[in-house]
Amino acid sequence: MKNICVLFVLCMLVATAASAQTSTSPQGGAAIYNKAAVCTGTAFPSTFVSPTGTLPPPCLTSSGNGQWFTVMTANLKASQTTTFFISPSLVTGLYTNTQVKGSTTNATSQTASASGVVSVRVLLDCTNCVAAGQPQITGAVYSAAGQPDPDGAGVVFDARIQQLTATLGQAITTTCLNLTLLTNTCTPEVIDLILSTASAHTFNFILLNVGATGTASQGNGHSVTVQAKLDVGQVCTSGLNGSGPVTCDNTVNTAGTQSSSIAAALFGLGSLTVVPVHLSPDFSF
Repeated sequence: MKNICVLFVLCMLVATAASAQTSTSPQGGAAIYNKAAVCTGTAFPSTFVSPTGTLPPPCLTSSGNGQWFTVMTANLKASQTTTFFISPSLVTGLYTNTQVKGSTTNATSQTASASGVVSVRVLLDCTNCVAAGQPQITGAVYSAAGQPDPDGAGVVFDARIQQLTATLGQAITTTCLNLTLLTNTCTPEVIDLILSTASAHTFNFILLNVGATGTASQGNGHSVTVQAKLDVGQVCTSGLNGSGPVTCDNTVNTAGTQSSSIAAALFGLGSLTVVPVHLSPDFSF
């Protein structure tokens, strides 16, 4: 498990460079993202204990849950009736770890849930979008968002909900349970589930009739910005029937009795192609 998790981290962080690359052309636009992977996750320490020793999580604590990040931007010119076909591709990764524990006194039910989502949107002529790899702290100002996402809410590239529920008591043996002395040193049972994945995704967006005039900063050309949203969440319950939400423990395999949940979402390498085309006048959504 340690080797698998470490490999996941290295795969996402292997590409580093000074900045995202872009090119400008009246025939089309292109861009790549080859900086370090951008990651967000639920709060947890820089290391946590695993059965095989200390294992680093895929990313450190971040306050950017549910935050948009700029990935890359392409610049190009267009005629009055030009439509843009936009194809962003992005490597995404999700990490979830849920753990439930038994009680030292009686059998109780615990539930630990972890979720991660990576969404992508395409923005036309964004005037305040941040640099590649940076969080969009303020709301983005743009003239249009790529269809079929006209509101700029984002198209899901990667998503996961992981939930672990169990009713556990304690592992009872003659060694830990002494009926004569009425002592009980039995260790609570523990179930731990970890999932770590990385994959590449592509989705096609459309911007209809963008017009010949764009932003002055682009020489009245157009800019197409791709942003990715990283969001994670966790829910833990504890009780006889698993009822009653409780604060999730953000550490695993510890001596505590609380269920644990850790989640992380990230994006890495990316590429973008923008192709100007002319559609029939009656084409619409």
